Amino acid sequence: MKKTAVLFLLLGLSLSGFAQVKLGLRVAPSVTVNSVIGDGDYENAGPNGSSVRFSAGPIADFFFADNYAFSTGLWYTVKRASFQWPTRFRDANDNDLGNTVVYNLQNIQIPVTMKLYTNEVAPDLRVYFQLGGTFDVKVAEKAKDRKDNPLYRLSEDQDKSAFKPLDVSLYMGAGAELVMGENTAVFGGLTYNRGLVNALGGVEYNGSKINDDLRLRNQLISLEVGIKF
Repeated sequence: MKKTAVLFLLLGLSLSGFAQVKLGLRVAPSVTVNSVIGDGDYENAGPNGSSVRFSAGPIADFFFADNYAFSTGLWYTVKRASFQWPTRFRDANDNDLGNTVVYNLQNIQIPVTMKLYTNEVAPDLRVYFQLGGTFDVKVAEKAKDRKDNPLYRLSEDQDKSAFKPLDVSLYMGAGAELVMGENTAVFGGLTYNRGLVNALGGVEYNGSKINDDLRLRNQLISLEVGIKF
């Protein structure tokens, strides 16, 4: 009990330094794409198009001045990880495994960002800019077209995850926030989220790890909308 009381006291003291705390909810339909760079046997590997996924979850803005805030949250975010290789993968028995990899990666994201607000550009309307990063924890990886998905078949045979459990991403965005009442505001904007870590895990092919010569990073371009109260 004493330890819990101390923790709550420390939390209260840390929050007391902020002029205001605003909580809210955010939804962000996203176009997800991949950057793919291959060397050696994977030199001709490349991305496999784009698709729409989504991100959603609570946010918290801690204002330490009228126009400056530390912004964080807890978001459920789905990314699409995909690449293709001109040469078809084959297993040890020379069975055709396919040449196109498509996965949905389900993540919990924790943003660590700063928000800069302008003064009012119209009555009750301010523009904001946001910059920082996210810590991404993978909670599930779902293979698409499993029969012709070589990475899925290799990962199943080797009992290994196809993708790493953690990622760190750059996050930036801009938008506008409209005050609707004494304690309510709505916001909307565009964001860009770029993974900085090679997402591929330690699955092996032809005696070496695929991620030794192939690097895949996730990118999300999102239209975010939300409400704060």
